[in-house]
Amino acid sequence: MKHRPPRFVTVASPYARSRGVRANGRLKTVHVPPVPSQPGELLDASYRALLDASSSAILLLSPGSIILGWNGAAETISGWSAHEALGGRYVDRCVPIEARAPFLATLARVTQGSEVRGCEFPLVGRTGVQTRLSWNMTRVVGPYGNVLGLMAIGTAVVSTIEQEETPRPAQPRVRSEALLVQSAVEEERRRIARELHDEFGQALTGLKFDLAWCGLTVTSPLTLSAIAELGGKVQMMSRSVDALLGAVRETAAALRPAMLDDLGLVPALECLGARFQQRTGTRCTFDVAPAAASTVMPADVAAALFRITQELLTNVTRHAAASQVHIQLSKNADQVTLVVTDNGKGLTMEKNLSTLKSCGLHGMQERATLLGGHFSIVGKPGGGTTACVSVPVSKGIAS
Repeated sequence: MKHRPPRFVTVASPYARSRGVRANGRLKTVHVPPVPSQPGELLDASYRALLDASSSAILLLSPGSIILGWNGAAETISGWSAHEALGGRYVDRCVPIEARAPFLATLARVTQGSEVRGCEFPLVGRTGVQTRLSWNMTRVVGPYGNVLGLMAIGTAVVSTIEQEETPRPAQPRVRSEALLVQSAVEEERRRIARELHDEFGQALTGLKFDLAWCGLTVTSPLTLSAIAELGGKVQMMSRSVDALLGAVRETAAALRPAMLDDLGLVPALECLGARFQQRTGTRCTFDVAPAAASTVMPADVAAALFRITQELLTNVTRHAAASQVHIQLSKNADQVTLVVTDNGKGLTMEKNLSTLKSCGLHGMQERATLLGGHFSIVGKPGGGTTACVSVPVSKGIAS
């Protein structure tokens, strides 16, 4: 039965020497060690397994920083295997030049009997990447009081710069986003209420008065002029009903376009662009790549891309003062990308989407994020604006 050899090795132990480690500290693994049969060997194996299982880098160093022990976490953080590290000078291999003198001074203090806790020194890995570690160091003393080595335990810490860039506690952010969502819901309710009152309410009120007039007219003796006037009123009422039906269709399409469910995203976007051009007078062109046109997209992806396009066109109407808008839909591998470009005023300043107070832009970013994609918007004053959203089509809403 084979056993996995421990990766933490010290050159001072008989167990290490049995594995082929020479006195100069170079590790040479030549065979799998036998199963421990003596209590001392069992304790030694348990100790090494414990060190190897630690998530912190654990080193055994000489006072001159010669590496005598190197656990698995040290291998992971540094990229140097125990075979490569043992016997080398730690300061030469893993400490930046500017930190070497302070590090050696710390080792000297520990050698004299001081214990060091929370002392931060970076570890330079094989690739040159630095990992800042908080070190606890103490000396290992033998049965006769002789110093066998210096034990150093390094735990990765977040640098000051990273702490400044780390988002603040989530609770205030969640509260702020909840307020934005609630504000958006209330604004949508107000918009729908205005449309119902201004269009449907007024049209229905006018029809009610017209019906009342017709009722009075037909209960009175009908002359030729009264009959002609009644016919004209009926035609006017029919036109009012047609306009009302058109308004109902427009509102229904704005809330949930049936074309999106029946025909798919591409026809829905074409219809959206045509209605936008007809309503605003702004020229709107649409370009779809063959790969995107032939892709059957999940319902949540199609709905998100449609809503984002709808919101972007609304922003063009409100803010851009553009004369032309271009919508482009493409697909690359499992990513579908939607780009909306206008030639309007452009952004007045560069903004980070994570700090935007605009619920429209924030909502577009959230839609893309929920699908595992990303949203960006760039522009310059007088140079127009380009918004881009890219989402995977192989999966739906991310958990």
